Amino acid sequence: MYTLLIVLILILFAMFLYEWSKNRRTSKEIKYIREWFTMAPCLKENRQILIPSENAEIKGLSVELNKLLDELYAQRVSYEHSRQAMMQVLTNISHDLRTPLTVLKGYSELLNREVSDMPVKEKITEMAIRIDSKANELVATINEYFTLSKITSGDMNMEPSMVNVTQICHEIILDYYDVLDERKYKVEIEISPLPEYAYADTPALNRILKNLIDNAIKHGNEGKYLAFRLKRISDKVMIEVEDHGKGIAEKEREHIFYRNYTTAHKNYGSGLGLTIAKNLALQMGADIQVDSEPGQKTVFTLILKS
Repeated sequence: MYTLLIVLILILFAMFLYEWSKNRRTSKEIKYIREWFTMAPCLKENRQILIPSENAEIKGLSVELNKLLDELYAQRVSYEHSRQAMMQVLTNISHDLRTPLTVLKGYSELLNREVSDMPVKEKITEMAIRIDSKANELVATINEYFTLSKITSGDMNMEPSMVNVTQICHEIILDYYDVLDERKYKVEIEISPLPEYAYADTPALNRILKNLIDNAIKHGNEGKYLAFRLKRISDKVMIEVEDHGKGIAEKEREHIFYRNYTTAHKNYGSGLGLTIAKNLALQMGADIQVDSEPGQKTVFTLILKS
């Protein structure tokens, strides 16, 4: 009887020691987790909680905490990228606005000095033309930033529907007839005589096509060639704009739709035309692709759903 009682006491004592040891270990693990989160360097170094615990609840807690940490680190990376992008945008805005403003300031000061000399009619006329040109450039730059801001913030109101793309293409290329004729461009137009319909927002489609043609004229001025094609392939309506300028190197093609990226001269344009075109296309369920052979040709293709 006494032997049985002693054995029972020993068993109970062993169980007590086991539970005490387990609770002590659990307390240490919880304390470790609490202290880990109070150590700022741990969060800055993208580290995770590693606890070789036998407690299922502690293991589960560690897994969930590590998931939250992964989200925190991802958001921090995203924030840093956004911050750097914003700094780059501010830098570009500063440059894009400062250049024409400096020119305007210079001509206005020169005009102020020359106005007292007679005769100065021709000089004043020339300077007035240049001031007007730079003022227009400044307004266009501000409008492009404003447009891109509306697109990226989701404030651009779009109402996509089935539209007559053939008619829109005819109207767009007609708007450029005088410019292309004045610059002595060779123009090739291939538009189906039958109306082609596609899913698009009319104002957005007009803006995209104008940006693509403006880009072709700006970068293809050396080749003096522009092709404008409208065709259907299966359930897609394709609009191609081709120029024979210097072309786009393969390493640059993935960047040309990025905000403020431009292969043109640093002082020529804001580099937002293709970015705006790409964003507008994506928002109405379309896409823009580019293919280029440097020194030969560059083709931008707008792909619309029909």
